Amino acid sequence: MSRLICVSREPEGLMGLVLPEEEGASRLLRVPLEQLSGPGAAERASLRASWEHLGRARGATVDTLTHVLRVLLHTVAGEPGPAPSLAHPWLESPPAPHRRTAAHPRGYRGTIHQPPKRASPEVLDVRPYLLHRATVRALLESLRPHVDEALQRLGDEGLSLERLALVRQALLAAGRAEVALAWRHGVLEERGAELPASLVRLGCLLTPGVPADFGRLLALRGRLALDTHPEVMILAARLLAEWGPEKGLGWLEVAASLVPESQTALLAALFQAKTSPFDASLYDPRIEAFASLRADWRVDYLRGLASGLSSDFLLSGLRLLDALGMSREGLPRVLPRSSGPVPEECLLDLFDFVASKLSGAYLPVCLWELCGALPGFAELLVATPWRALSAEAAWHLAYELSCLWDPGEERPREWAAIRRLHPRLLRLLERIPASHQQRAVEMVFKVLGRRGAKWSGPDWLESTTFRLVERLCGPSFATVDRFVSVLEPLLHHSLPEVRERLSRVSDRSLLRFEEGCSRGDLVGLVGEGMRLLVARHASLVLDALESCTETLVRTAQLLGTPHKEAQAALLEDFARHPWVREDPFQWPPGVLAASLREHCVDGVESPLPRKARLAWEAGEALTPVQTERALRLAATQLPRLRLQVLARGVLEFLRGNLEADVGDTRVRHALQMARLVEGGNRRGLRRLLNHYFAGERDFIVHHPESRSWFARHPRVKPETWLTGPVLCREVPGFGRVTLALERDALEVLRMGTYVGSCFGLNGLYAESAAAVALDVNKRVLYARDSRGSVLARQLLAISKDDLLVPFFVYPKSAAPALQALFLDYDLAFAEALGLPLNDGDGDPEVEFVLSSSFWHDGAWDFTTPDDEMAPPSSPEPVSHP
Repeated sequence: MSRLICVSREPEGLMGLVLPEEEGASRLLRVPLEQLSGPGAAERASLRASWEHLGRARGATVDTLTHVLRVLLHTVAGEPGPAPSLAHPWLESPPAPHRRTAAHPRGYRGTIHQPPKRASPEVLDVRPYLLHRATVRALLESLRPHVDEALQRLGDEGLSLERLALVRQALLAAGRAEVALAWRHGVLEERGAELPASLVRLGCLLTPGVPADFGRLLALRGRLALDTHPEVMILAARLLAEWGPEKGLGWLEVAASLVPESQTALLAALFQAKTSPFDASLYDPRIEAFASLRADWRVDYLRGLASGLSSDFLLSGLRLLDALGMSREGLPRVLPRSSGPVPEECLLDLFDFVASKLSGAYLPVCLWELCGALPGFAELLVATPWRALSAEAAWHLAYELSCLWDPGEERPREWAAIRRLHPRLLRLLERIPASHQQRAVEMVFKVLGRRGAKWSGPDWLESTTFRLVERLCGPSFATVDRFVSVLEPLLHHSLPEVRERLSRVSDRSLLRFEEGCSRGDLVGLVGEGMRLLVARHASLVLDALESCTETLVRTAQLLGTPHKEAQAALLEDFARHPWVREDPFQWPPGVLAASLREHCVDGVESPLPRKARLAWEAGEALTPVQTERALRLAATQLPRLRLQVLARGVLEFLRGNLEADVGDTRVRHALQMARLVEGGNRRGLRRLLNHYFAGERDFIVHHPESRSWFARHPRVKPETWLTGPVLCREVPGFGRVTLALERDALEVLRMGTYVGSCFGLNGLYAESAAAVALDVNKRVLYARDSRGSVLARQLLAISKDDLLVPFFVYPKSAAPALQALFLDYDLAFAEALGLPLNDGDGDPEVEFVLSSSFWHDGAWDFTTPDDEMAPPSSPEPVSHP
């Protein structure tokens, strides 16, 4: 609803001056008084009635003066029209009244003679006389005899007698006092008649009868750009209307101390901040230097002041951003609830030290926020010897500390734990090589922090964690952690003997285990499988960790694939297996041989030495010594044997009723993809695999939707698009490299797994690999060496408007010579297709055919100059098979 500022007397009538709702307006809206609605309807009706009465006033009577005063006290002068003549009939002196005497008690002689009757006063529209100060004064002068009676009537209506007394002084004064100013603000000086209209209108928003407020407003005359910058007038009116005089006048005084352009910016920022009214005394003029760099900083600063943060704290945050050259950044939308000291020098030194890692304002802003939110956080930052750490460790430690910031939740328990453990962590880092300090920080925060124990747990957890971290951060291990989360189930195990055995696992076994967990996306599957295995078979896991690490990793990865109900059922079946319930190598040889013949199939390998296995299979007897030796050697393979049994069970579950060879790596990968792919592509992928394993390798090509797509794109030649050229070249460092489109669906599904991208197994966008296998308008191009190993790959697609769209070459670290080879292929393929090649300009739309989701990560901009991209050697012509 529009906010009424005041009512203006204008030639058109009484006009309500209303605040405009749109931002940046420079004029008040003029609305006829009768069209206004909302609070004050009775007062507006009375005012309109008086205005209408004055349009047909009959003489200088008390009625006329009452209506005149009601209008003057509740309106302001507007835009005046032509000034009317002062010589109106009311200004003439009326005839002297007849005096009564003893001879003529009736005041005139006899009964026949009548006194001369005064002529009826002329009906006069006195409203034009209310538009000009000079005519108002003349009109009031003619009505002066009725002042007391008119004021008495107004007092009877409920108007303040005290303020009406001031009106009386103004009416009877010899000077030019304004009755409206006397009524509203107690101003009786003649200078009131000279005030600009902008100040008078703003005065209507002040509390009536409080002269001090109007005095403060008058003091702004000449300093607040109300007339030279109309938007200042609008903002000032809005401020007084919405924030009230008590808060609003203070901010107008602050604004008046600034240059006119900054006055507008400050007053506008108060509303952009969308805060509740707060005291202007909190404002620090030093913010203006930062506001000149980025206008939003003033808004952020005002939001902070309104929320109760100190000016020094807010300015320290802006100084950090300015010093770091991040003037495009702003303070966060959700600010801390309290202020605190900020060690700016320490933080700037830290950010200078880790400058190569600092890619945005997230870390500086979070640390600044924590200085206010957590008592003692600033002291912790200062006490940390950042430059004694490696730059990577310093950045990671600062990042992990920044994760304490949560705008929706206070974390006193977590902060207390970190504050207590921080000195211990620093002592640990002193004993660790600089190359592995980052790894140590990662491990400690993963195990004890939010992703692990959430900074709580049993008393032994911290000591056990620090001992394990120190061991795993030796020179022989990788510099970046990828597998401590996989060890967490053992580290958190409630049985001390399990944790003790973990501490005794050899470095050689741990190194092999780390190597098996080197693929980031697959670590999640391994970790899930380890969690399930450790919960039920911790001893088996520890035995396997020493004797068959690769089998443990592979089995855990498989076990992490099915859904939870299936995992539970598989582990129950596994626990019932005779080789799990008992030690089969304690059985009689005949029983053991029969059991091995029964169960050592489909990927389960016999643990017996070859000579003993062949003899038992042939029914030949071994000497006791030979038997004892064979069983002793086989017993060492019991963990591997049991894990293979579990892996076989998982693969049988994943295979279901498909006629698939789970011994094939490609098949196992496809079965896992079919389980892990989310969204609408899962169903399509399962249908594809059903047809694939049934022998229908061209199911996608002959699908009606695929044929329909080709029909909609007649420029695309199916035989050329589906087969593609083959490009072979000698590439330095790689030997003979062959580029060809992949036609086998199982190999297509491995496009992300081969290069470790998010399209890989358990990747964030694994469904996109399924989309490439399902959609006929998408192909994957592999670069293989002479052994058939994948060196790099590229996704190619036909866009909706028939462009050949090459996507980025993966891995991103692919050698420039390989990337140049892919570009040559793309150019040759586009020429063979007769289609233009998209050069990375925009993201052409690529349609769905059978898929329903696909991550479009942007076309490859191969036009960008790259000094490192060298042309491949030994060019050979492109051939078509």
